[in-house]
Amino acid sequence: MRIALPIVVAVVLAVYALVDCLQTEPADVRGPRRAIWLLLIVLVPVLGPVAWLVSRPRQRPRGQAPRPITRPVAPDDNPEFLRSLKPPQDDNDLMRRWEADLRRREEELRRKNEDGDDAAKS
Repeated sequence: MRIALPIVVAVVLAVYALVDCLQTEPADVRGPRRAIWLLLIVLVPVLGPVAWLVSRPRQRPRGQAPRPITRPVAPDDNPEFLRSLKPPQDDNDLMRRWEADLRRREEELRRKNEDGDDAAKS
């Protein structure tokens, strides 16, 4: 009888920990994933179930909804990201600036060519 009692306690503890681990929401499991916890509970006779019972998540009060699972959001679906973008510029304004820059560059090239021609004539 003395030998059977620790074995029965270890088996009952392992079964309780297994059922509790299987009924826990995956998002609420702390530490390693649930599959690793199940392996620990089964393969490490007393320490596995005790470790699970010590580290298991606190129970939610009845009627409280589970935590929502947050997933990454694509940039097109993220309102904060879309707000952070600069508003599109007016195309006409951009075209005017490009044309002014082009005229300035052409004028600089003409001056360089004229200065080069004057230096060659001298």
